[in-house]
Amino acid sequence: MMAIVKDFGKMFNRNGITLIELIIIIAIIGILAALGIPEINRFAADSKVRSCATDLIQNMKVARAMAIKENREYLIVFDTANNRYLIGFDGDDTNGDGSPDGDGDLITIDSDTFGICKDTDGDRLPEGDVLVNGVPECVRVVNLSNCGNNIIFGYTTGTRPPSSPNGGPPPPISGITFSGTPPTAEFDSDGSMDKLGSAYFQQTTRGYSYCVRISNQAGNVKMWKWDGDKDNTTVTTWTELR
Repeated sequence: MMAIVKDFGKMFNRNGITLIELIIIIAIIGILAALGIPEINRFAADSKVRSCATDLIQNMKVARAMAIKENREYLIVFDTANNRYLIGFDGDDTNGDGSPDGDGDLITIDSDTFGICKDTDGDRLPEGDVLVNGVPECVRVVNLSNCGNNIIFGYTTGTRPPSSPNGGPPPPISGITFSGTPPTAEFDSDGSMDKLGSAYFQQTTRGYSYCVRISNQAGNVKMWKWDGDKDNTTVTTWTELR
């Protein structure tokens, strides 16, 4: 590379360059670009989907901290149809006794909330909330599109790994193994978890896949990366990253 730079310098130290020299320079630049751009694109694709998986881990920590701080259960609701997840307290009173018992989602205005939001009467629930894209304004929303294009939960349009971490069965097409309709991760006020489960993310153009898993009720979260991709679809191993 240094020799190429020196040769360029010699060329430009003369009065102009010849057509042949210009063609050589363009050819060299084209070769370098052809070698480097695909690798850069692969790195960028992997980095973006990994960022989404890492964000979920951080938001799980936030939900757990909020549950402890406010002494009430927090949920992460996986909205796979819209490629997003919601974070907040489920304040619905489904049994009519005046005490929130939740309905399993976070889409009810003046009921579901993240933190103390628009609370005018001191009940820790919002008043005068509005819906934004089908979700109460007071609920926190995380869109996978924030990480980049072609990043989804699961494998509806991607390359499905033949196994899950630790040699388990193939991941679900939806990418979510938490129970519930919609599927939810639950964080209790004492810091424990009501549910165990996994969330799978994929960058569909390259097939890069990550798994985030709550592995026990104490709230330990692990993350893996699939060792395969769209060009290596039979790989069954995953590398544990944390």
